[in-house]
Amino acid sequence: MIWILITAILTSSLSFWMGFRRLLFLYEITLRRFLIFSVISLLIYSFLLFLFKIEILSEAIGGAIITNVYASIFGFFTGSSINQYNTRVNSGKVLYCHRSFISEFLPVIVALGIILFGIYRSALFSELPATPIRISTGLSLIGIGLWGITLRPVPEFRIKGIVLLDSVVDWQNMLSYEWFTEEILEIDYTQDDSIRSFKTLIPPENQLKVERLLSKKMKEKLEEEN
Repeated sequence: MIWILITAILTSSLSFWMGFRRLLFLYEITLRRFLIFSVISLLIYSFLLFLFKIEILSEAIGGAIITNVYASIFGFFTGSSINQYNTRVNSGKVLYCHRSFISEFLPVIVALGIILFGIYRSALFSELPATPIRISTGLSLIGIGLWGITLRPVPEFRIKGIVLLDSVVDWQNMLSYEWFTEEILEIDYTQDDSIRSFKTLIPPENQLKVERLLSKKMKEKLEEEN
């Protein structure tokens, strides 16, 4: 039991560092990478299951592996959530953000539901025995919930840049903007030496404000370049 807890703490600490350092962003996840990761994970799981069936892996080792997997999920998502929060704070105050119940409160409600389920799953407040697997499973859900709370599904126009999902686009990286439709604004920008774009809804009553903001930022960018 003790050695399982020690390995879980070490695994979660390493994963926390990886998440906090943001070694992976959502925009880096492509369909190809996702499929490769899924296939590799399935092969590893099948191989471990095979070893367990032929009794090479004991229940103790299998439990330790599962515990460490959940511990790594907890560490990575917790570290990422702290980094995302720091990113928002360091980007300055919000200059504009189109907030609605669906975009602002619904994701938070879902994330809080995941956190509460994680607390329940950990069996810390029930009569069930608090095993390493139960605790690590609950903590992994809590980590995912914290990550969901700090995720920005709607772009936030801040002083130093645009907070988009789990990353920030510096104003200097904005290339252009145009109205895709009457209420949909499309912004082109550079990130990791690639040209990307995103679309966001701007209500008519806020379009003039956003136009002035983006025009000002583009002017400041040109002045700095010259």
